[in-house]
Amino acid sequence: MFRDGPLTRKAPETIRYGTGRCALGALLVATSEKGIVTIMVRDTQSRLIRDLNERFPKANLVLGKTPVAKVAQYIAAPFRPFALPLDIRGTDLQQRVWREVRKIPFGETSTYSKVAAAIGVPKAIRAVAQSCSRSWFAFAVPCHRVLHTGATRREGRQYDWVAYEARLTSRGGRAGTRGSGRPRAG
Repeated sequence: MFRDGPLTRKAPETIRYGTGRCALGALLVATSEKGIVTIMVRDTQSRLIRDLNERFPKANLVLGKTPVAKVAQYIAAPFRPFALPLDIRGTDLQQRVWREVRKIPFGETSTYSKVAAAIGVPKAIRAVAQSCSRSWFAFAVPCHRVLHTGATRREGRQYDWVAYEARLTSRGGRAGTRGSGRPRAG
């Protein structure tokens, strides 16, 4: 008699999340056993919860203790690299992009083409842009600092966050230029 063995089912992962406010709106921080899996900034709390459910449809989502206050403090003054542990999930390419993006200092920007070249795939500009758009780590992986070549002010959260950092710079934060230079606030 042939048997496949016992059927096993992996229990759903438990993701703890907390919400609060930051300088840019409603904030959600979600963690796994390994570290932060998501940092979201949205207009409303309800949008945060909806997006979290879409991000982790099979997880057991539990309202609990997370470093929301520390993340909010970081967003208020993102002058140094993000120091809290991250549980970064993505393809090999996405992880390479996100590691490179984390090297972009506060007050500086880069371009999709420069990030692609830096990770050794200079023709993968669209893949870099898609990786940045799929990052769930607001400010911890500062994909908002990666802009289109020759970017001027456009609509969207990414440009709002770059303008926010430019305002912080004008109030005494540190800044420099990398890639296409610091965009205009506005």
